[in-house]
Amino acid sequence: MHKKPFFTEKFENTNGIEIKNIIDENSYFSMESAINTETVKNILSEVDLFNLNFNSNDITPVHTDTGYFASSGMARSETLYNLLTSNKIFDICREYLGKEFRLKCHRVYSTDPFTRGTWHTDNKDHGKVNTSVKGIVFLIYLNDIIDGEFQAIKKSHKKSHAYNFSNFDEDFIKNFNKDDVTSFKYPAGSIIIFDSRTIHRAKPYFKFLWKRKSLFFQIDNDIDDGEKIIVNTSFIKKFDKEIGNFLGIGKKNTMPHEPYNNKIKNLGLINIFKLQIKLFHATIFRTITLGKFIFTGDMKRKIKSVLKIKRGNYNTKFKK
Repeated sequence: MHKKPFFTEKFENTNGIEIKNIIDENSYFSMESAINTETVKNILSEVDLFNLNFNSNDITPVHTDTGYFASSGMARSETLYNLLTSNKIFDICREYLGKEFRLKCHRVYSTDPFTRGTWHTDNKDHGKVNTSVKGIVFLIYLNDIIDGEFQAIKKSHKKSHAYNFSNFDEDFIKNFNKDDVTSFKYPAGSIIIFDSRTIHRAKPYFKFLWKRKSLFFQIDNDIDDGEKIIVNTSFIKKFDKEIGNFLGIGKKNTMPHEPYNNKIKNLGLINIFKLQIKLFHATIFRTITLGKFIFTGDMKRKIKSVLKIKRGNYNTKFKK
C-alpha cells in the first residue's frame, strides 16, 4: 500500500490486534490527534466540501437538511484515497473483519447547527438491520470538535442485535447506563473506530458560526454489495485482489449514497440565496447570447437603417 505518513507515531505504533481487542470489549477505540495535520488540511482542500457546483459535470458535494456531504471524495482527493487504502487501515480491517472486506461507503461531511442526530446503528442493508454482516466504522475529525461531538454507548454492540430496528428514540436510550454514554470532544485529526452495531449519534449543537467537519467511512466483511464508489483512476498506483474487493470492482453497488433523499428543496437558505443570484446572472447571460444569435448580419443592418443609426467604419475592401 502507501508509505506516506498519514498517521502520528503513536497511532502507527498501536497494532491492529490491540485495536481489535479494545473494540471487542468496549464497542469503540479512540485516540486524539492520530492523523497528521497536513493530511487533514489536504483532504479538506481537495474535496472542497462547501463548493456546490450546480449543472456541472464535475464531482460535487450536496447539501441537505442536516449539512454538507461529499460521498465521492475519492474522485477528487488523492490524499483521501491513499488514506483509505493505507497499510494501517487495511491491517485494522484484516484483524477485525478477516481476509475479505469492502468499503461500504465513505463521506467527508459537515453537520449543520440545530441538527438533531438520531441514535442509531450502522449495521444496515438498504435501511434494514443486517445482523449477518460484521462491519467497522472509522470517524476522523477534520476540525477541533468543541461541540456537536460524536457520542457512543459503551458495549452497546453486544446488545443492539436484540432489536430489529436501527434507530432509537432518545427516551429509549435512557434504558442504558448513563455512565456508558461516552462523548468525544477531541481536536482535529482524532480518530474513533467502532463496531457498526454500536449505538451512536452526533450530539446536537447550536453554534451559528461554526461547523463540525468529519470524515466517515465504513468497511464490512460482505463484499457483494455497497454504495457506488467513484475513484479518480490516476490515484491507483497499485492494484491487486484486495484492492479490487475493497473498491467493489465487478460487484453490485445497489446501496444508495447517503444522504439518499437530497433534492433542491433540501438546500439551506444561504445556498438558495446563492442559487438565486446565479440564476439571475445566468438569465442575463442567456438573454444576451440569444440576442446575439437572433440579431446578426442583415437583421442588424436593417434595424440600424430604420432607426437611422450610423454604422461604424467597416473594412469593405477585400483583396482578390
